[in-house]
Amino acid sequence: MRFFIALFFIGLTLPAPVSPRAGDASSIPVNESLVSPSWFSKYHGYQAHVDFLHLLSKEHGLLSRVFTAGKSFEKRDIWGIHLFGKSGPRNKPAIVFFGTMHAREWITTMVTEYIAYSLLRHYHVDGDIKHALDSFDFYIVPVVNPDGFVYSQTKNRMWRKNRQRQNGTSCVGRDLNRNWDVHWDQKGGASGGPCQPTYRGYKPLDAPETSALAVELQAIKEQQGLRLFIDWHSFGQLVMYPYGYSCKKKLPPFSAAGWLVGELAEAMGKVHGTKYKAGTACGLLYPTSGDSADYAYEVLGADYAYTVELRPGLRNKAGFRLPEKHILATAEEAWGGIKHVLQFLHHY
Repeated sequence: MRFFIALFFIGLTLPAPVSPRAGDASSIPVNESLVSPSWFSKYHGYQAHVDFLHLLSKEHGLLSRVFTAGKSFEKRDIWGIHLFGKSGPRNKPAIVFFGTMHAREWITTMVTEYIAYSLLRHYHVDGDIKHALDSFDFYIVPVVNPDGFVYSQTKNRMWRKNRQRQNGTSCVGRDLNRNWDVHWDQKGGASGGPCQPTYRGYKPLDAPETSALAVELQAIKEQQGLRLFIDWHSFGQLVMYPYGYSCKKKLPPFSAAGWLVGELAEAMGKVHGTKYKAGTACGLLYPTSGDSADYAYEVLGADYAYTVELRPGLRNKAGFRLPEKHILATAEEAWGGIKHVLQFLHHY
């Protein structure tokens, strides 16, 4: 893993506003610190998110480092932030959070950043959070799909895939959450057509983003072990555990992973009274082959591996265009769920 601490000034001026064609990101605050609660009042452009991670790490330099987990198809760095406690990095079990695997799911970028922000901000004032960072390493990648994210902000708000091209077709992109090397060719769980939104790719991990992240995850597993993995998505208000590729295969009865998913959903719902439903990925939605949670659970041996679909609910017309006024509340729900799960992981 390549770590890089960037030296940015706190008085950094934010990039220009996102193009109006992006849909919801109408403006970006100018001349204010990125690392403040106001950051979570609006959507932001891609470079502003990169700046946010660097500044957050700079403000908490004894507890965090930024890192890159490889490059995208268009050669953008896949930035993440690595959080750790007083014992330093890479000597404790790991917790991994992914956001924006699907480009149009902007709320997941904000939620994963809010979790990182909250963990660091509360370290010195909340004993439970201090214990969590002293007990686990957190690897948080808010934008897994940077090329698609940029494209969704500048060209097509509803873009889902990465921006990968291949010979023999003019269609662009792979669905990164159908490209993982786990039951990749399971019938009915993805599309084999390059023009389809759920196109799985030519072979497993042939997207540079999933390939790079798989290497990163494997290194984390081998050195530290993977305690918890969550891939944050939108929308539907669902908290899902394996398996995605089959509705027939189930976790063992009374498994801890199956029990904890209900606890996570309930804790998220208690924050603002929003109902989150818990269940298997295949059972609550549809078969999904080659997805990240199944990969983390089956291939990497994560103790707990979940996919969370954030606000809004499935029948809400806002869909992927969650209004900015819901960003903070959605992030607070996710944070409430994570705090509850961390208390469980402290003891089991």
